[in-house]
Amino acid sequence: RAPGRLDVMGGLAASDGGGAMLCHATLGDDCCAAVAIQPRVDRSVQVFSFDLFDEHKPCTLVIPLDALALPLDALKREFAEPGRAWAAGVVGALSILHDEHHIDLRDPSLRGFNVAIQNQIPQGAGLAAHAAIEVASMTAFVDAQSLRDGLDAMALARLCRRVDCELVGGSRGIDAFAAPAAGEEGDLTRLLTQPPFALQPSLRLPEGVRVNAIDSGVRPSDADRLTRKRARAAAMIGHKLILEKMRQLGSAAGRALIADPMNGFLANLALADYKRFFRPFLPESLKGGQFLLQHRATLDKQTQIEPDVNYPVQQATDHFVFDANRIREFIRYIEEAGERSIRSPERTLLLDKAGHLLYASHMAYFKDAQLASDDCDVLIELIRQRERAGFYGARMTAAGSGGVVAVLCDAGEVVDAALDEILAQYAGKTGKVPRKFTGSVASAWTAGTSIV
Repeated sequence: RAPGRLDVMGGLAASDGGGAMLCHATLGDDCCAAVAIQPRVDRSVQVFSFDLFDEHKPCTLVIPLDALALPLDALKREFAEPGRAWAAGVVGALSILHDEHHIDLRDPSLRGFNVAIQNQIPQGAGLAAHAAIEVASMTAFVDAQSLRDGLDAMALARLCRRVDCELVGGSRGIDAFAAPAAGEEGDLTRLLTQPPFALQPSLRLPEGVRVNAIDSGVRPSDADRLTRKRARAAAMIGHKLILEKMRQLGSAAGRALIADPMNGFLANLALADYKRFFRPFLPESLKGGQFLLQHRATLDKQTQIEPDVNYPVQQATDHFVFDANRIREFIRYIEEAGERSIRSPERTLLLDKAGHLLYASHMAYFKDAQLASDDCDVLIELIRQRERAGFYGARMTAAGSGGVVAVLCDAGEVVDAALDEILAQYAGKTGKVPRKFTGSVASAWTAGTSIV
């Protein structure tokens, strides 16, 4: 079982090349992907999806182990055939384990499996539904073959990313797999999204404090995805222009710039330096063609600059630099609050500060990244109005433009009752049907056990 993950802090500044720290929570039993496997006597793998069965769609696929040992590019084409793509993230785990020499699918003594999957994580909500399926599948097969020795949670996450990128055709970063693979119950998983992408110690929430997820019922559109892509590209332009300004400042001081002081990531730029030395020189907007003519390319090879697009350089760069700083401050306030007694006024003040950083990060989605959702604004305003019930702050998560809202709040019946009132009011105002997730579980890998 692998839980859905809630992007408490991180968002674009972490997952879109900014290099910031992410803070993800695992969700509870009602928001998990589960994979069950059973040995077979032959050398085939049969996969069954309860979700597709419930939707009256083709829900079974049988594939020989020898076929899963094909070269990955050929296997990817096979999975791309109609009616097969849904199974790639499940049985693809065996192919990657074979490719990395953990198992030999051509060994005649190796027997196949029956595999059943069920996913309770809402699709398209920013809760890493596909990543959870891939993590649950990989964990199940690793356990079935007794392969845990020599692997850890991040090694598992990297294997899952290979499944996603090389067989499923996805483009998820390692950050999508960190919490489903390594999450601790009730804690926040911390990952610095810069090489070598090492997990940091979990961020323990103060006693009596939790994070909730509320599915707003809003899903990002294709236009929203283009806006996000534009924001990332604009920030990468900003990075290149800042580097050029650094080179000019160094030259004026008689020093040559021989490497990027930011080590490739805007998150490494001190906020005070950004505001004093570099932000005033960034253009509010810049046409892609003009940038390419002067600078040829950004430092990020994955970013393509389109000549006819006007990029909001200053706003997008603001989002990446300021949000990275908000994340650092959020972590500091949570850690300091955890050191105070539960009835300490200082603790309440620190939690208020952490919560208001969530509000500020949410506002930055609209103001800087231009990824707005009127319905999520309504939901967050309803939360803000009830802060005295035990709410500290909230923000739209993941890709923005809808999806799930993360809420930092107290645990208890008073908050639960207020939350139910908020959801009822939200439904009345927007016509959307929200859904709340209030629990948290450890990943199967972290728990160290599988259900047999």
